[in-house]
Amino acid sequence: MSSGGYTLNTMDELNELQTKLTWYENRIKELVGEATNVKDFVENTAMPLHWVDAEGIIIWANQAELSLLGYAKEEYIGFHIRNFHEDEHTINDILTKLTNDEVLQNYPARLKCKDGLIKQVLITSNVFRENGKFVHTRCSTVDITDIIYATNLAGIKRAEEQSARLSAIIESTDDAIISKTLNGIITSWNHSAERTFGYKADEMIGQSILKLIPDDRLEEEPKILSRLRNGERVEHFETKRMRKDGSQLDVSLTISPVKDVRGNIIGLSKIARDITEKKQEENRKNDFVAMVSHELKTPLTSITAYLQMVLRKLSKENNSFEIGALTRAELQTRKMAAMIHDFLSLAKIEDGKIQMNKEDFELHPLIEEIAGDAQFLSTLHTVKLLDCEDIVLHGDRNKIGQVLTNLLSNAIKYSPNGGTIVMGCQKANGSVKIYVSDQGVGISPAHQKRLFERFYRVNNEQIKAISGFGIGLYLITEILRYHQSEIHVESEEGKGSTFYFNMPIKSNQDN
Repeated sequence: MSSGGYTLNTMDELNELQTKLTWYENRIKELVGEATNVKDFVENTAMPLHWVDAEGIIIWANQAELSLLGYAKEEYIGFHIRNFHEDEHTINDILTKLTNDEVLQNYPARLKCKDGLIKQVLITSNVFRENGKFVHTRCSTVDITDIIYATNLAGIKRAEEQSARLSAIIESTDDAIISKTLNGIITSWNHSAERTFGYKADEMIGQSILKLIPDDRLEEEPKILSRLRNGERVEHFETKRMRKDGSQLDVSLTISPVKDVRGNIIGLSKIARDITEKKQEENRKNDFVAMVSHELKTPLTSITAYLQMVLRKLSKENNSFEIGALTRAELQTRKMAAMIHDFLSLAKIEDGKIQMNKEDFELHPLIEEIAGDAQFLSTLHTVKLLDCEDIVLHGDRNKIGQVLTNLLSNAIKYSPNGGTIVMGCQKANGSVKIYVSDQGVGISPAHQKRLFERFYRVNNEQIKAISGFGIGLYLITEILRYHQSEIHVESEEGKGSTFYFNMPIKSNQDN
């Protein structure tokens, strides 16, 4: 017997074939059943799933995905995935990564629900390809909205507790704490601010901070605001401010920029500490120093005059021993006179009584005069002048002379082994950098930070025997401040130091 070209030789073979066909039919039914079960599982699983084609169009989504966002199939399938993402950059990034065959694992995103709510989700996805061609993505979505919400609630609660503690601290502190906008408009005012300045909060909030600043200090605020807008912090800035009754008080200000989460400066926070008693104590001390210095200055001037008279007389007799001894004595009186002069200047500066007599003057003759006096008093050092000719400045000639004298004196003092000291100038863009450079002991970076503080002295074994009170550089700082300039230092231990400041050059067109 034959069928379709296939010959069955026996009834046994026919039965065997029938058995195989029955098995295949049953297996096909099983596979179909399994496929149906798999499809049913995928369609109805609790895990939200969807597919997206290479263009970003949603081509399939299961019921969990639709239920998560609240859409019907016809409202979701067939639309571009960006219609359902809150952040444009997120979907662009997802599609780019998947096109490049990257696998996404718990990628954070925000999806838009039909009712307008936003779901916080984690997306896991990869690409199914056929013959290398992008067919569709395979995406699963995990809803973490409730977790985020609970976390945020806990965070908000902690923030509220911290805010309450901070508010209690602000209200109980003895310091006036004030916040203001970048334009200087007051936005908060604590109880200590009320006690310190006499104004109630409702009298000051919304007002300009200029209401507290005396007329002669109005130039401070723009300078402070400029520094703060650049992200700087102003610390322990001592100045005067006005009370409601018109009286002035001494305050120390610490002002910081207030930033948002992105680092943008959105306001300013100011702490004002009343230092009136401290300043009164300082003034009493300065008055005492000024009085003692003044009383010492008169007899010292007489001693110097007598020494000079005797030296002139001895020079005719050519008595080398007496001349040498008296020359050293005169040198010591000069040093004492310089220290007394510094103390008197310090007292005047801190009492606000220093006067500036500004005029146009040539720099080179002043530097020559100062260098000549210094060279006369020191045999170990060579004072060299460099490129300071034809420079006219506008300022107080005597005060700038005091700055240069102190810088040169320090260079000599802190170069105990001698060497060359350079007083030089570098012109650039209408200004001049004036510097004094030595080959002395140098200054460590740690000491450089505090070098210009009043009464600060470097603790160094090499200079223990060198006299000084730590006021010279402070005086320099204050004098230059009155000239809208600053003193700077570049130094390395064992290799010397360079101190410098900048001033505008007076041009012929300025006349």
